[in-house]
Formats: sequence, C-alpha cells, structure tokens
Amino acid sequence: MSNYKIHNELESIYKNCPGITKSELLELVKTRFGVDVQNPTEDEIDEAVLERYFTKVWQPKTKKYKYSGLSIVDEINNMNLDSVLDIGCGYNEFKGKINNLTGIDAYNSRADHQVNLLDYNTDKQYDAIICFGSINFGNVTKIIAEMKKAVSLVKQDGLMYFRVNPGIQHDDEEAHYIDFFEWTPEFIFNISQALGCTLINMRKDANRIYFILKKDK
Repeated sequence: MSNYKIHNELESIYKNCPGITKSELLELVKTRFGVDVQNPTEDEIDEAVLERYFTKVWQPKTKKYKYSGLSIVDEINNMNLDSVLDIGCGYNEFKGKINNLTGIDAYNSRADHQVNLLDYNTDKQYDAIICFGSINFGNVTKIIAEMKKAVSLVKQDGLMYFRVNPGIQHDDEEAHYIDFFEWTPEFIFNISQALGCTLINMRKDANRIYFILKKDK
C-alpha cells in the first residue's frame, strides 16, 4: 500500500460492489478519481492522479521560500561545482541560473530528462543535488526508497539540499487523493543517519522544512 487514500477508496468500492466488472470499475475510477487508467490498481491510479496534478494544476512558488528559493542559486554557484542534479525540477526554472545543472522530472517536459527518480539510471554521481518538493508522496517505504536513490546519485562529501512537506494537504480538488507524506524533524534526523549522511542544517522555510545533508560514505 503506497497511497492509503486510494487504497481505502478501492477497498470501499470492492466492499460495496463485490460483483463489479472491470469495465464498471474503470468507469467508477474515472468518476471517483478523475483519471483514465487501463489497470485500476492502486499504483496505477496513484501515478495517474500525480501526473494529472503536476501537468495540469500545479505551479511553482519558488519566490515564497527564503532558503530553498532563488537564494540557492548563488549558494551553489559559489562552490564552483562541475555537476548539479535537480530532482523533481518541474519547469526546470534553475536551468541557466545554476551552473552545470541537470534537471529530471517525472511529469514536466521542460526537464532535461523526463523520468521518475527511481527510474533514473546513470553511472554519474553529482557534486550536489537539490530536491525541492518532490520526495513528498506516498508511504514511508516509498520515501525511504527515493531518499536512498537520491543519496546514491551524489559523490562522497557531496551536499544535498531538500525542501519537504510536513504533511500539508494542497487545496486544489485535483490533489484530494494525493498522499502527502508527513515529514518530521525526527524522521529527517533518523533517515540521515540510516543513509550514512550528516545533517548539516535544518530549518523552517515558509510552511515547509528545509534541510541539508552531506554524504559521508
């Protein structure tokens, strides 16, 4: 179960309609979740809900963040790095601002590589990564898997800059069935240790949590 909201909704559908056919289920999924899928599984619906939201509704709010907004440009450029990865880059708005930057995003065609983090395969390790608002969705197992992947993409002693959501639901109707993970300072500290990283800094940034990790091994 990676999205408890969708999981519970599907459980309710099957409980109330035990003889439902696949065609009836597909139509009900379209009505209930607002998405078309070929296989009405929890993961398929979850992916479709996220894709709809981030391609049709979501807009960046970079300027509202003090630490994980435009100020990150000078902070990273001052280190004269050869390679920087922006995970979940959205409209790739740091491209051309942060030197030697590559942006990946599962849903936005303006990314250098339109790919999900877990499916991004490369032998390259980056000097630093930024990840603002993209490791935020699903259960703790999915979050840990994505964090492990992110850490694997940075060189030893490289820095990782994160902005995460402490479980705040987005107001848009299309976000209703998105499962926002509830990040906490305790979880950030614990996962930093578990992944062989040092927690360099952590602070509130508007209504989000901003933190920096250094990869130790």
